[in-house]
Amino acid sequence: MKYFIIIITLFTSVLSFGQNSELESKPEKQKQSKIRLSPFFSYDFNLSNDIYHHNYGTTYFTYEKVNYRVGIDVDYFLKKNISISLGVNYSNKNYESWYNCEDCFSPFFQDIKLQFIDVPIYGSYHMNFNKFNFFGQIGVVNHFTIKREVHFNNQEVILENINKYYLSGKIGLGASYPITNKHHLFVLTDYTTGFTDIFGNEDYKIKTLGIRMGIQFLL
Repeated sequence: MKYFIIIITLFTSVLSFGQNSELESKPEKQKQSKIRLSPFFSYDFNLSNDIYHHNYGTTYFTYEKVNYRVGIDVDYFLKKNISISLGVNYSNKNYESWYNCEDCFSPFFQDIKLQFIDVPIYGSYHMNFNKFNFFGQIGVVNHFTIKREVHFNNQEVILENINKYYLSGKIGLGASYPITNKHHLFVLTDYTTGFTDIFGNEDYKIKTLGIRMGIQFLL
């Protein structure tokens, strides 16, 4: 939650600064493209809870495996500084855990493989400063489960209690720089937190902080 509050505060500051910069900026000579494609790669840090107590015992999570997203967003500009976006991406959220209970002879090791197709929907506010474009994003992410395997003490099983769909909220801040008239490099950091649970019968939500890089193509 503290990451969400920090990024909201920065997002509000960007909006405030953007209003002032908009008044000072010179009118553009050429018409702005309304549609933009943004393929990207994101390295994600898993910030979910590292310990969970339930009726059967305690699970300890470790998030040392590489988590990432790769995909593309389509942006449509309603105004010069406001856009809405729809995207699709592949998301890998693998992690490891140790499960222990009162009746267990020894802890059980679990290697969990979670993979999703994500469909984010969000709005963005943009402001220009010299050649840089700074932007803030806020919206929701629809997650559709495509893989839910666990290697439980070296035996592979399917996690039946994993929901096939869950919903998250996201907020982010980024900047882009033009390399040609139609191509911009961009970097973005975004925080995503689950609104609904990933497990069907347990209160466990996935939270991530991503560092995203990609190229924007103006059409």
